[in-house]
Amino acid sequence: MGHGKETPRQKMIGMMYLVLTALLALNVSAEVLNAFQIIDHSLMKSAENTVEKNKGIYTEFEKAMKENPGKTKPWKDKADQVKIQSDALIKLLDSLKTRIVTVADGPTGNFKNVQKKDDNNVPGQIMVMEDGGKNGKFLVSRINAHRDALLKLVSDTSKYREVVKSVKMTLSTDDIVSANDGAKVPWITANFEHLPLAGVMALMSKMQVDIRNVETEMTGYLLGQIEAGMFKFNKIEAIVSSSSSSVMRGEKYEAQVFIAASDSTQDPEILVGGAKLPIKQGKGIYSGSTGDVGKKQWGGVIKLKNPRSGEIMEFPFKSEYEVTQPSLVVSAEKMNVFYIGVENPVKISYSGVPDERINASITAGSITKGAKGSYIVRVKQAGKVTINVSGATGDGTRSLGNAEFRVKTIPPPVVKLGGEQGKSGGAISKAELELGWVWAGMENFDFDLKVTVNKFRVSTTVKGFVKDESNTGNRLNSAQKVLIKSCSVGNKVYFENIDVQMPDGTTRGPFTMGFVING
Repeated sequence: MGHGKETPRQKMIGMMYLVLTALLALNVSAEVLNAFQIIDHSLMKSAENTVEKNKGIYTEFEKAMKENPGKTKPWKDKADQVKIQSDALIKLLDSLKTRIVTVADGPTGNFKNVQKKDDNNVPGQIMVMEDGGKNGKFLVSRINAHRDALLKLVSDTSKYREVVKSVKMTLSTDDIVSANDGAKVPWITANFEHLPLAGVMALMSKMQVDIRNVETEMTGYLLGQIEAGMFKFNKIEAIVSSSSSSVMRGEKYEAQVFIAASDSTQDPEILVGGAKLPIKQGKGIYSGSTGDVGKKQWGGVIKLKNPRSGEIMEFPFKSEYEVTQPSLVVSAEKMNVFYIGVENPVKISYSGVPDERINASITAGSITKGAKGSYIVRVKQAGKVTINVSGATGDGTRSLGNAEFRVKTIPPPVVKLGGEQGKSGGAISKAELELGWVWAGMENFDFDLKVTVNKFRVSTTVKGFVKDESNTGNRLNSAQKVLIKSCSVGNKVYFENIDVQMPDGTTRGPFTMGFVING
């Protein structure tokens, strides 16, 4: 029987169970059989410890009965039912243990001190074969009935699905999948047939530990229902509170984080300066003055009626906030300058003014508004531009400030033979030259720009004479390839007059690359 949400001790017991079932499949030695008996004694001790733990829970039920019998009794009755059923199932397993051991060891046999530890016939005989497996079937039916009765005690199975999952898994009697061939083996067969007596006793003790663990979980759940019923606050939320929402650079910021509870059936009365605050969903709505800058302190008292005594309880409070001068933030998202011929992203924000109420203009070029304070700036000439920002505030539309930026042309591109990872000069094979093509692009530049090669010329010296061939585009033409094929090792080949078309409409160049054929 597995388990859902387990304590460390329960996880240890589960691991022991896995080891046990693995060893039971082997032809074990006497030392291992003795080890099974040690494991069995440990499991029985664990069951005894759980019984003591459960006694503490039942004691809490008795205390709750004295404090509030009306709310406690329905849950205590259910807890008593859990105890009676658990005790009965434990006794049934003890009686089956005794029956198996006395058949194997004789009338004086004791399951706490098994003699014929290696007997692997009697457990199957008693639990699987005798009277058509009556004992095994009866045990399965009792475990199933116990499990189903416990599940009926859970009032809200969706809210307490972990409890439901734990009970179902721990008290499961489903078929067990064989580790050898994947076939399903009946639960009774897997736990009793063809297994040594010492191992079966340990498995049955493990069943008793599981029953006690489920008893702990169920009684703990039932006890919690009493406390939930007596808890007057039905709404809980996390609160973050700080002494000030504004700090200066280098200062220490501290905040308190805690859980706050409220009663949605009763609104509090909140007074600030003797005046009542409007209440919305159990919370007072306070509006403070922001006419001048500086720190503002405020406070008051919360009045709430005690549901038991009817007494009006008062809870004083105080807080503060700081009014600061609004500040404009205009930042280029790529660099601190704008470049001609590209879309320059800009972020504009102003404290206290929503993004949708902010408008911006530029002295030269254009600025287009996007979503969430994002803008795109396009410029056409080098120099400086100013972005002017205005916004709709409480006192109408007004200027929020401006920011100045430098405007530059796009830096010159880099040319290479064979692509971005190619060569810009040096030693090269003739084969590389023949397959090469001229690439132009930007390196160490934040914008993703498309740069086009307009034309280039290939020149070299053949038999003492300089020969060259020109071309448009970025690929070698047939004449240029023939010229390269006529070269020998040691020849110098130049790619000259490389002209590049930029996104801003300008042409850059001419650029030159020089290579030496090395093979």
